[in-house]
Amino acid sequence: MLLIVGLFSNADPFPLDALTQVDAALATAGYKKEVRSVLKPGREFSVTFEGPTAERSRFDDLLKPIAEKNGITFTIEVEESVRFP
Repeated sequence: MLLIVGLFSNADPFPLDALTQVDAALATAGYKKEVRSVLKPGREFSVTFEGPTAERSRFDDLLKPIAEKNGITFTIEVEESVRFP
């Protein structure tokens, strides 16, 4: 399963420690970071993870404390991952 996490901040600059915290939180749930993209410099990032299928509430539980601590908001999109040999 691919998990695409959008991270947004109105703070200037974006709290970059939050990106590391999100990576660590999802790693404990079995997700490996695939790619991180800057959508709007200093404001908006997108991070794609690969990992096991899970309920959306699990991601909310993992990311909500990080978002509140750092004053950011997040969105989550889930897609099926397809691996070609």
